[in-house]
Amino acid sequence: MREVYAERGFEMGGLVLARNFGVVTWGSILAMLIVNVVTAVPLPPPDVAEYCNSEERCCMPRPYVGQPAHQFYPDPELPIRIRRPVHLLTDAEVARLERAYQLQKDLPDSDPRSFTNQAKLHCLYCDSGIYYPDNPWPLEIHNGWFFFPWHRMFLYFHERILAKLLDDDTFALPFWNWDNQTPEEPYANVLPISYAKSGSPLWNQQRNKCAEPPLIIDLNTIGGCTAKSPSVLRTENDRIMYTQVVSGAMSPQLFYGMPYRYGDAGGHGPGTFEDNPHGTVHLWVGNPDSESGMFDDMGNFGRAARDPIFYAHHSNVDRIWTVWNTLPGEQRKAPVDPDFLDARFTFFDENGDLIIVNVSQTLDNELLRFRYEQMPTGWVTNGQLPGEENSVPLCYRGNPTKTRKLIADTPYFKPSMVLHTVPLTFKVQRPRRRPEVGVEVLELSGLSLIPALQAHWEAFLFLPNGNNKTTVSCPEFIGTFNYVAHVGQALFNRERRWRVALGPKIMALGKENYTDVVITLAQFGPNIQPITFERAVVVFDTDGVE
Repeated sequence: MREVYAERGFEMGGLVLARNFGVVTWGSILAMLIVNVVTAVPLPPPDVAEYCNSEERCCMPRPYVGQPAHQFYPDPELPIRIRRPVHLLTDAEVARLERAYQLQKDLPDSDPRSFTNQAKLHCLYCDSGIYYPDNPWPLEIHNGWFFFPWHRMFLYFHERILAKLLDDDTFALPFWNWDNQTPEEPYANVLPISYAKSGSPLWNQQRNKCAEPPLIIDLNTIGGCTAKSPSVLRTENDRIMYTQVVSGAMSPQLFYGMPYRYGDAGGHGPGTFEDNPHGTVHLWVGNPDSESGMFDDMGNFGRAARDPIFYAHHSNVDRIWTVWNTLPGEQRKAPVDPDFLDARFTFFDENGDLIIVNVSQTLDNELLRFRYEQMPTGWVTNGQLPGEENSVPLCYRGNPTKTRKLIADTPYFKPSMVLHTVPLTFKVQRPRRRPEVGVEVLELSGLSLIPALQAHWEAFLFLPNGNNKTTVSCPEFIGTFNYVAHVGQALFNRERRWRVALGPKIMALGKENYTDVVITLAQFGPNIQPITFERAVVVFDTDGVE
């Protein structure tokens, strides 16, 4: 109980109240937090037809005329749908996909299944448009452990709506296979040509001109153009995927993100994959020259689902979640916390009726009756041959004497340190080895940044000369932080944490015998800002260990 209370109690420190809630006393907030701790109530299903306080007018059609909200149960009679890569679709499959989206776009605005209202539903959940009664904070889908399951079911019902419009239960959403760096045509890692044809139901005019085919995706982008060559991009993309999904995400908290419980403000910390590459693909596609200045449409939380490529992108996100579950490691499993499994969300099904889904119902693709076509995943072995994942030459070739001097000359982390225009290098003491199985993790907590601005940094291990020009192909690269501002997050000073796995990289670098680790953070992007942290520690993450 003490640990749980501490996790909620930090929200009080820098609270900024949500809009339209008038005066809320500290006593009432404290009382609410204590009640939430005692009862530990999982998120109840929001009434998306009524709970709406969206600044972006993302509310669903009113009045709601469908059936009363009912519990979702997978239909075992549905055929298994095979989700295929977009770049390998046949002409007939592309024509069926275009027809499905045209039918959906032709639905009236009064129909919650319409393309416009699907985009609004995503905006409502993902851009702080839903408030539970008596809660001062909006529901937060991003930057925590609900990111994967919520988006899976959003895709599920989107797919079922399109199938209903086609009168074809075999219809499956395709996936944009951007993680596949195979250098053979048709290329998987470019924006699919079928989505780039002007006038097609799959086209969107609010896109980055530097994301048009045949340009290769940059999974470490902050939006806009890149001068990197195709060969460099393929290598960096594989290394990013390996670091963010394989070596850097070996436990539930590292991959799914931090816990989020009813009554919390949410947004305590994303999983490694949500930041990058999921978020960077959004920024790569979004138009950096839009009038709003927010990388419309794909790079904007409130507008992303207005672009049909959103659904193919998130289909691949869901596919990679499926791949992650197959990777070796005892801790690669879903959280077992009841506040995760028993949380419920509300969607509109293929009939336009409200339907309630428990997170526990999202964890088995077979029950949901869909599979993914197998595709190359060279990133699983770091773009190298199996067994040679750690054969990449180091960027900092320090011998033991040099490494000991580096450690001795590097100051320990202090809260007064600031990450700004100059990279920040500090050391942190490693914990004593413990008998439990687990992964060694760096945790930076109490992040202080300007919520209305983007913030990005790269982190390196035992690479003191690392900076914003250092390639992520270096084996010393350990992860990326990508914060994209959106409507709700700009209102709150949340307790944020950034966690990244160190154990696998320490072993790969041959540094397991040192008692301290040297960390370098290098900020990059258009909005370099002063960023501070209250605490930096190395801990053993035993989440998922039985």
